[in-house]
Amino acid sequence: MSAFIRCICSDFHKFRHTSMLWIHALIPLTTAILFIAYYSVSSWKAEAKISGYLEVIGVAFPLMIGLITGKAAEQEGQAGSFQTMLCSTKSRAAAYASKLVVLLLLGTLSIIIAIGVFAIGFQTIPGMMYIKAGGLLIAGSIFLYILHLFVSFRYGRGASIGLGIIESLISALALTGLGDGKWYYIPCAWSARLCDNLVFTWLNPSMAIGYEEIHKCLIVATCETVAAFILSLFWFKSWEGRKSYE
Repeated sequence: MSAFIRCICSDFHKFRHTSMLWIHALIPLTTAILFIAYYSVSSWKAEAKISGYLEVIGVAFPLMIGLITGKAAEQEGQAGSFQTMLCSTKSRAAAYASKLVVLLLLGTLSIIIAIGVFAIGFQTIPGMMYIKAGGLLIAGSIFLYILHLFVSFRYGRGASIGLGIIESLISALALTGLGDGKWYYIPCAWSARLCDNLVFTWLNPSMAIGYEEIHKCLIVATCETVAAFILSLFWFKSWEGRKSYE
């Protein structure tokens, strides 16, 4: 545990001197302000505004995760072909888990800012709904952080960003009828569709289908996320880094 805590402190120290913290703060803040400004003059119904905002965050998240994890891996690559990360602690599991946890914490910070600022400027629904939306966005993104961290380490920043672009497109398509009955098994669609169903339950509290969709997705997401973490951890333990960062 002490090695894990030291690795977390080390990762935060590395990010403190980069643009990572600013990216996680300014992008969600700017997005929330722009949407609030637009909605103040828009004739959309309140439920359409809220649903649209949450969907945009859910669709954009895969691309943002691709960018962020790619940048984090690039930093390690430039510091010595990942050898600093691989050799600085006796526990590779601690080094990998700390990197993942720090990225998840930064992602959580972004979601809190994006949802919190929007909630302050758009108080149409109960505050608990915003809290639930934030929780679902975080829960639906953990698998993507694991996947993109692996892709960034193994194949490079470009591959992670490219995958993020594809995932965001798939996430947008999954919001249509194309995703019905299939989106539970598509990780990049989880965040957007979970929030979509959350708004549905708010508008139709007596209908069980929205709750059932959320429950089914969370079960599938939990199983896939745990499996992905275990597999990625085993891979990282035997990984020797790359000679050059591409």
